[in-house]
Amino acid sequence: MEAQEIIEEFETYLDLEGKSPNTIRMYSYYVRRYLEWGGRLNARSALRFLARLRREGYSSRSLNLVVQALRSYFRFEGYEEEAEKLKPPKVPKSLPKALTREEVKRLLSVIPPTRRRDRLIVLLLYGAGLRVSELCNLKKGDIDLDRGLIVVRGGKGAKDRVVPIPEFLVGEIRAYIETREDDSEYLLVEERRREKDRLSPKTVWYLLKKYGARAGIEVTPHKLRHSFATHMLERGVDIRAIQELLGHSNLSTTQIYTKVTVEHLRRAQEKAGLMEGLVE
Repeated sequence: MEAQEIIEEFETYLDLEGKSPNTIRMYSYYVRRYLEWGGRLNARSALRFLARLRREGYSSRSLNLVVQALRSYFRFEGYEEEAEKLKPPKVPKSLPKALTREEVKRLLSVIPPTRRRDRLIVLLLYGAGLRVSELCNLKKGDIDLDRGLIVVRGGKGAKDRVVPIPEFLVGEIRAYIETREDDSEYLLVEERRREKDRLSPKTVWYLLKKYGARAGIEVTPHKLRHSFATHMLERGVDIRAIQELLGHSNLSTTQIYTKVTVEHLRRAQEKAGLMEGLVE
């Protein structure tokens, strides 16, 4: 079978497994490279391929993604045992960086009042903890303004979840929808095109970079999501509730925020200096 046919069938397999379009694209890219390199259906061959990528300058994080792609490919071909033999390299866990609440306020303050869509992008990423893909895929029909709920469809792992939103955010969404003259089913749309297409992640990144520069802060969609989780935890919200709001399948993924909060509390404690001068 030709490599292209294999890749097409592999992509269908990944789609049926519920993988996101981005994951399918990345896995297919690495498997195609592996096949073109002459890779075989065994872990030993895969390790030689990984060693080559390491020499090319791939980081442990990037190699981890390659390993996940090859393991999926081995399973697709029915080589489960070889997939299990292929272990991902250890990737050092870095604490996610969150904005302060003052920085979030500053970011919102530099968005002109007339740019309701741009303001709503920031409010949904921070106020509802959405991923950028979830934000762009959000449809008007997924929002219950009367009950203050958003149904996030097809999140990571193709799992739907319900996210409550505060009354203030409901008002912002309602006001934005009233300004729209198109009949697009999507909540957020591109504004410079003749037809109102769904908002693209590229546009979101561009806007955050632009407004972040005005506010003097570095901001990304994921950093706003991190900030949502961190600030919720700092205010005493139960970690399992945050897990549900973020759409994490494993609690261990959410627990990294407890480390962030501990560091935040440690800095506050040191700044207070309560123990200074107590002991000679």
